[in-house]
Amino acid sequence: MAMTDQNNEARDMWAEALSLMFKGDHQEELFRISDDEIDALEGLSPDRWPTAGQTDINWDLSVPGRRHSIYLPGPRVLQPADCEQIDLSSLVLGKASFADFDPLINSFFRLTDSSFWVELTNPKLGKAILHIAKGWPVSPVLLSVHQDGGFHFGDGTHRYEVLKRSGTPHFYFLAMPDDVSAINKQLTVQWMSD
Repeated sequence: MAMTDQNNEARDMWAEALSLMFKGDHQEELFRISDDEIDALEGLSPDRWPTAGQTDINWDLSVPGRRHSIYLPGPRVLQPADCEQIDLSSLVLGKASFADFDPLINSFFRLTDSSFWVELTNPKLGKAILHIAKGWPVSPVLLSVHQDGGFHFGDGTHRYEVLKRSGTPHFYFLAMPDDVSAINKQLTVQWMSD
């Protein structure tokens, strides 16, 4: 029965997203960023980003907002996560400081100010910068424990890199319940309840 409910929920989210795509006033329209805006940021150092010094972040910590935490390939449309692969309501929400967390990122995934314009997808990084700068809702990143030690992101690297350089002292993340014990052994976390 639970799988049927999840399938129905996933189908309903897709139906809603598809119907919204064909209406002129759907919510995603509010979050469109032009290619010119994105291109104007390419190569800028973080101290010149519009997010520099921004400490007030519009976090979307709701369970429905979690569907935007996980990226699915597709054409420039916000897509709900595939509920058959990840039960979004079962993910655990945590809060940690950048100062405590950043040194714990697995070295393979650690980025410097000089490398992220090369390592990350530039349009996606530009969108993350502008989305956060405009005060639009930001979903938590998906945090995973790496098998070789440290952490990596199941998704949310672009958001994390922008937020880390914005000036806000902490960030929110989602984790699989099975990872909580391993995360607690390495990082001080304030776990949030729904």
